[in-house]
Amino acid sequence: MISRWLSAFAALIVSVSALAQQTPPIQPKTVDTPKLAPIVVPKVPDGTAIVANSPLSAVEAVKIALAHQPQVFLSKASAEALHGQTLQSKSLLNPTLGMFATGNSTQNFRSSGPLSGIGIQQERTNNFTMNQLIFDFNRTRDVVRQSQSIEIAGYHSYDQTLQDVALVAKEDFYSYVQARQQTKVQEANVASRQAQVDLTQAQVSAGTGEPTDLVNAKTLLSQATIAWSQAQQAELTARTKLATDMGVDPRTPIVVADSSETKADIPLDPNSLVDSALKHRPTVLAAIESLRAAGFGVSVARKTTLPSLNFVAGYNMLGVGNPFEVQNGYVELTLSWTLVDGGLQLGKVRQAQAENTAAAQALRQASQVVIADVSIAVTNVQSANQQIPVAEAEAANAREGVRLAEGRYRAGVATFQEVITAQAQLVQAESDRVNTVAAYEIAVANLDHAIGKWPLN
Repeated sequence: MISRWLSAFAALIVSVSALAQQTPPIQPKTVDTPKLAPIVVPKVPDGTAIVANSPLSAVEAVKIALAHQPQVFLSKASAEALHGQTLQSKSLLNPTLGMFATGNSTQNFRSSGPLSGIGIQQERTNNFTMNQLIFDFNRTRDVVRQSQSIEIAGYHSYDQTLQDVALVAKEDFYSYVQARQQTKVQEANVASRQAQVDLTQAQVSAGTGEPTDLVNAKTLLSQATIAWSQAQQAELTARTKLATDMGVDPRTPIVVADSSETKADIPLDPNSLVDSALKHRPTVLAAIESLRAAGFGVSVARKTTLPSLNFVAGYNMLGVGNPFEVQNGYVELTLSWTLVDGGLQLGKVRQAQAENTAAAQALRQASQVVIADVSIAVTNVQSANQQIPVAEAEAANAREGVRLAEGRYRAGVATFQEVITAQAQLVQAESDRVNTVAAYEIAVANLDHAIGKWPLN
């Protein structure tokens, strides 16, 4: 009796096993993620590209920007225009020589008499005059000094423009490098997500995996593909901005080289950097010259109605027929003095004093901005420098986490959720590593800019 029951039970087990082998695994209804098509980018016309299709360093990007960025030429033109105004002011101290000439021809008609006919009479006058300022209580010299200070301020502003353009070029360069590396991070994530799809598909086909794992893997692959596409677009945008800020055709293809800023040496006392910035930052130097110019403006305004003495010399020639028939010369001293000006000088003094006050506050504001820039830049460099080794450790640990999670999943001792979590942590860690390196390079560039360091040194 017992043997019959055992035989029946064995037959039941065999039949169930055979039924299980004949039933195929249940495949979930999923949609495959399409492959990304290459993005078509407008091409620069042949022979017009300024940047060669070769690796570009940060220094080379700065050189190109300084040579081609329109802002540089606009600022230089403004400074040269101020130089022209200085030359005009200086001319007031130099002698002037003028010439004045007139001529007329008179025709007389006589119809009778012994002098009948047409008579022509020509008269010529030539006058040469020389004028030289002798004394005006240095009012004109103050005008010249004011113009010179304004010109110097203009050239300091030009220097600041050069530094600003260089900083933007460096920031764009490292942002483009950052965007390219972020694209690689997302591309690697897509490859990992595809491998996870293949792994879960194999396990589901073998009957050892959960269909939901395959669905999750394909969903995450689609999300990773979208993130990769967005990273590619961000990279192209960063490349276009770099080309534009370098002053070249925005369609220019750019290949960046491995490049980094010189490691920042933060002194024990960061105030030394502040002191250096206040002495070398072009914005401060321009504000100092503007204040000096405003001071000369006050002096000029206070001398509005003071007398001035001029030396005048002249030589006249005139005659009828013969232009040298009568010749004479003269010299004279001319005194000009406005005794009643109706309030003109008072108005000019008030205006000049207000401009002087504004210039003093502008210098104070520029100094405060420089101090703030240096202070922030110093802390940014230190913070970014500390974050780099932390981000590298994060990335290393995340890579090890993915390796262990995938191994445990293949061995059947871990859920797919553990793999998903580990891969997400890896993507975040690699992104953090890229961002911290770029942040440090940009922070160093900003520190150099804040202290007024020449960008190509």
